[in-house]
Amino acid sequence: MKTSELKELIQIFNEAGLSKLAIKNQAEEITLEKQITIAKQLPSAAESTKPVQPASKAVSENQLVVKAPFIGTFYAAPQPQAQPFVQVGDQVKKGQQLGIIEAMKMMNEIKAPAAGRIVELQAANGTAVEYDQPLFLIQK
Repeated sequence: MKTSELKELIQIFNEAGLSKLAIKNQAEEITLEKQITIAKQLPSAAESTKPVQPASKAVSENQLVVKAPFIGTFYAAPQPQAQPFVQVGDQVKKGQQLGIIEAMKMMNEIKAPAAGRIVELQAANGTAVEYDQPLFLIQK
């Protein structure tokens, strides 16, 4: 199965709200399963690991929010001691790598959908992110 097909399958799995999905054919077998974690059972504990964000923040039309395409662990750098891919104030090009989300032991690049300047980082390195969670704010 191609990476793009797996990403699409994970997205559909998450959007459908399923807890388990098993697919098997002659050549491959894939099982997706969500496990309930303590952090999900205790919202106050989960909130303590997330960066503080305003409850309702207006985004102007010349700003773009880059959101997580699926759940996983967000990494701002290619390796633990390496410099982050981008920092606040950096100019980025369309398609430039901004970060990584690890899902099911696969490293998935998060790329800039448009050129601009990074004005806000909304996810901390090494934290769990949810589907559609804001990660970056780009000024076009």
